Amino acid sequence: MKKKKILVVEDEYSINDAISFALNNEGYETISAFTGKEALEKFRELKPDLILLDLMLGDMDGFEICKELSKDVYIIMLTARGELLDKVIGMELGADDYIVKPFEIKELLVRIKAIFRREKQILKERDNIEKKNEENKLIINPMDRSVKKDGEIIPLRRKEFDLLLHLYKNKGIVISRENLLEKVWGYDYEGDTRTVDVHIRRIRDKLKEDKDNSIIETVFGVGYIIR
Repeated sequence: MKKKKILVVEDEYSINDAISFALNNEGYETISAFTGKEALEKFRELKPDLILLDLMLGDMDGFEICKELSKDVYIIMLTARGELLDKVIGMELGADDYIVKPFEIKELLVRIKAIFRREKQILKERDNIEKKNEENKLIINPMDRSVKKDGEIIPLRRKEFDLLLHLYKNKGIVISRENLLEKVWGYDYEGDTRTVDVHIRRIRDKLKEDKDNSIIETVFGVGYIIR
């Protein structure tokens, strides 16, 4: 089996080395970057499966990098910041997880495995999932993470796609906002349920639908459903 490739973006050499050493011992292939510019260059050249991204870099804000790359790769933010607002901003920009320094390597490894496990589950279900809604001519492809409506490609960000896919896999079932946060953002995400509403609104906008005429129906006081 091909090794998962992880880009470690951390400007403190000792921390970068320690993380890389632990990941190598777990069977991952690691790449190190110590600046934002170097991270962007190595991402484009080496195409890692996941990025461990320090927010406090010398030359760039980690949020900038997250905003640019989150649609193409899994991202776990590493930072000394612990404020809820920073976590919310990071998740809104597409980060898949957030861990505050100092942290235990074991915890980091568990979070990485959880992300790859979710990815594996999507791939496993690709032959079973219903990809088409004939009435709306909507096609969802979990393999290449693409969405088409009426033959037009709909450009969704990573979390937008994951949210739509989860609702579609559970078509006919009302899914609560809390459940969507748990399944799409992760069990320990500390943001509030308004994050879900914001992403639903963005998906509807991109599908050129409004609240009253959308494949995603709002169930007042509960959550959302695709009929």
